[in-house]
Amino acid sequence: MKKLNRKGYMTVEIIIASVIAFSIAFFLMEITIKLVDISDNEYVNTNFMTDKALIMKNIKENIRNDIGDYGNVKTISCNNNICSIKFSDDVTRELIVDNANFEVKYKENSGSVLYSKKISDGLSNVSLSGDKEGNYVYFQIKGDNIFSNEIYDINIVVYNG
Repeated sequence: MKKLNRKGYMTVEIIIASVIAFSIAFFLMEITIKLVDISDNEYVNTNFMTDKALIMKNIKENIRNDIGDYGNVKTISCNNNICSIKFSDDVTRELIVDNANFEVKYKENSGSVLYSKKISDGLSNVSLSGDKEGNYVYFQIKGDNIFSNEIYDINIVVYNG
């Protein structure tokens, strides 16, 4: 019998090796993309939790100081992410959510900023609402996580008595 001269690969072997290599590469890319999405989402969560704590603490502190200086809050009117806060001494302050600059501001009526904090740019559709009910004043800042369908909110409640 005559021996075959096998000096190369068969076409079938090359095709099978290529299919296996592309399959492994596809699954590795899919896993990498999922991990990046999870990482981005956790980054936004971490930033938001930090921002939330700082914003709540500082806005509450500023409003409490103003209540001490100018009397209780008489009225709150909110429109287009701007809440106007009027105190007993007719002093007015504004709480503003600036979506263009990803910023929360607490301002005097004259325009000088008493407190300002950048919020995570991983949020979209950030909105502000507020009201006065009984002995409490409350504000709510809501935003959507751009990497998931989660809604984040910051609830600021201040005693007004």
